[in-house]
Amino acid sequence: MDLRDLPPPQRSRTSPASLTVSDRFEWTRGAGIGPPPTVFGDLIGRRVVELGCGSGHNLAHLTIHHHAEGVGIDHDPLKIQRARTLYAGLPRLAFIRTDAATYLRSRPPESIDLCLSIFGVFSFVERADLRPLLTATVRALRHGGRLALTLRATDTTDLVLIYTRS
Repeated sequence: MDLRDLPPPQRSRTSPASLTVSDRFEWTRGAGIGPPPTVFGDLIGRRVVELGCGSGHNLAHLTIHHHAEGVGIDHDPLKIQRARTLYAGLPRLAFIRTDAATYLRSRPPESIDLCLSIFGVFSFVERADLRPLLTATVRALRHGGRLALTLRATDTTDLVLIYTRS
């Protein structure tokens, strides 16, 4: 079955989780600032991994509104529990408590279409530890896959970066 043939997702009155999925993807600390998720291209059936997913809001948005297959990774057990509680039962979405580089190394090479880190793991990794994470990310991304990052540039400015694996 082709995911393109699926009807748009229905919001259930009995599932509080589905009512919390935002209609907007948030890149920065300022609401609505940043490119639309269409910058990623067609995400239907694509594997999206969010590294440092926190509560999982952006990943839930991509799975529900863009029919991506999402995996949220976070090292913090409280964040993973919150994401699971908020989005329990949503299709094509899972949250895993683990280290980002460890998870990426466990994936087959070129098996991920998009890696996100919106104030996620790339914001917290020390420069000396960045190489193993970047190496694992590049290995896991398919050719043409993307790494999308949001980092704090200053106290009031955020930096959005999108890299494409060649």
